[in-house]
Amino acid sequence: MIFQLGEIIGNVFLVIVLTMIIVAIIAFFIGIIITKWLASKKGWDDSWIKAFVVNLVWLIIIIIVSVALNFVALDPLFSFIIALVINLIVGAIVVAKIYDKGFVSSLIFVIIVLIILFIVMIVVFFIVAIIVAGVILGSA
Repeated sequence: MIFQLGEIIGNVFLVIVLTMIIVAIIAFFIGIIITKWLASKKGWDDSWIKAFVVNLVWLIIIIIVSVALNFVALDPLFSFIIALVINLIVGAIVVAKIYDKGFVSSLIFVIIVLIILFIVMIVVFFIVAIIVAGVILGSA
């Protein structure tokens, strides 16, 4: 009985970590598309490279923060929100430098992108969590 509980806890932890990593990677690709789209809509340089660089920074931050916070047993959604706040600040700085815009316009750009991305990723998070849990817990 005790060994089964340990296995269940290990499986749940694995589900959480895998879900966060998969969601972060999906967010990366969707974020590139959203960033490129919004840059084009604002009349900014809408190159794939610039959108890629901005979203690569966000991907790295999301993975590091989410995984690190999961080790202290915080809720994955809470971890994602903390990563989102960090991405807001760092993203505004990165966007200001990459797109050669002022900090305020870069911050507004980042807020719009991250709000859209956050809403989309909440749905994606639950879908991925159900799939990963089904695969891992279903095979246990």
